[in-house]
Amino acid sequence: MTSIDSVVGSGNPVISTDGHTVISIAKATIHSGLSATFYLPQSQYDAIIEWYWTPERKQRYGLEEVSDQEKERIESELGVSDAGILHSNRIPCPECGHVYGAFEFMQQGIRHHGRETAEVALKMQNACVLRVNPHQVPACPNCGFLMRSEGHYYICRQYGCCRQE
Repeated sequence: MTSIDSVVGSGNPVISTDGHTVISIAKATIHSGLSATFYLPQSQYDAIIEWYWTPERKQRYGLEEVSDQEKERIESELGVSDAGILHSNRIPCPECGHVYGAFEFMQQGIRHHGRETAEVALKMQNACVLRVNPHQVPACPNCGFLMRSEGHYYICRQYGCCRQE
């Protein structure tokens, strides 16, 4: 209860309910266009990711498996081992053509939130992070262009996103 009191004391709500209700709330949030971050047990996270990321939707948004080479680059250049990144789309910057993918997503996350926060979000022991209708704008690391009209999509073992269509 002290953890709950601390979280609520910092201005964030805590909702306690059964798993089916949480999944329904997450689905309703996706459809509504509202933005929220859910911290879920693995089973609830997996159920939502499986429901949302159908093979057709993955194809429509260009989600593909992150290559071993890109995973190795994340580890060697960013120092993040076993980030758990499974799928990502790759979007070219309209200004310079640099391609924004899983590496750039991790790089931007570290830049904005710090290495420790990024690593913790990807390696929590008991919780998965589901970002619903996130407002994050991909920023080209090559020229700095903010790709507001482009959407970066990703699925990690314990961290993923879903957006209203």
